[in-house]
Amino acid sequence: MEKKTILTASGLMMMMLILSATTARADLCQDALKILSPCLPFLTGSDQQLAPSPTCCLGASELLNKATTSEDLKALCVCFKNAAAQDGVKSDRAELLPNLCKIKVPVPIKPDVDCNKL
Repeated sequence: MEKKTILTASGLMMMMLILSATTARADLCQDALKILSPCLPFLTGSDQQLAPSPTCCLGASELLNKATTSEDLKALCVCFKNAAAQDGVKSDRAELLPNLCKIKVPVPIKPDVDCNKL
């Protein structure tokens, strides 16, 4: 009986860790989208900007500093792919963003990038 209780407790702890990691990834995505919201006019071409705003570039730089692990990069990759499709982001503009903001991005910014290989 004691062994069964220990196994059950261990299983519950693992589930809690997995759920907390999933929540953390969801929070990372929400935070990232919020930080990059000033980039949307440039990324969608809605206001014909030829360059991203300084606020956009500052947010992109800040976000890179927050993505510290490969798991973070994978989570952000999935997050951005989903958001880009939903928000009408133009891939050619997204690819220009790092150069225009003078930041180095460790992940290719392409719609067909395989996030699982990061």
